[in-house]
Amino acid sequence: MKNENRVAERYDDMGKIVCPELCPLSGNLENISRTGLKVHFPVPVTVDLEEQNEYELRITLAKKIGEEPLVLMCVPQWVREVQHETEMGFKALYSPDQNRYMAYITELEASENDDLFPEII
Repeated sequence: MKNENRVAERYDDMGKIVCPELCPLSGNLENISRTGLKVHFPVPVTVDLEEQNEYELRITLAKKIGEEPLVLMCVPQWVREVQHETEMGFKALYSPDQNRYMAYITELEASENDDLFPEII
């Protein structure tokens, strides 16, 4: 992912995505960043990208399983159907839980920068 041309670095993550407007079944979070996220739905999902409709996503993060879901307003940016399932990229517009959302991304950034195996000299 680091060699992709992105506005913000994406972090592989897991979680459940609920958006009944798009899909009656919950999706799985694949990665997340300050500017967006990638979701995998287990069925085909049809969305008109030209309409630029906003959708409310409720994200239950695997690392924060006991907490309330994050609520994030997003616009789909791309859709790809793969073997009767759907991958979808979303641009994050704003979040009613903006402070919690940004704090979570900061945690992901910090955990990636942690040096688990410091150099031995």
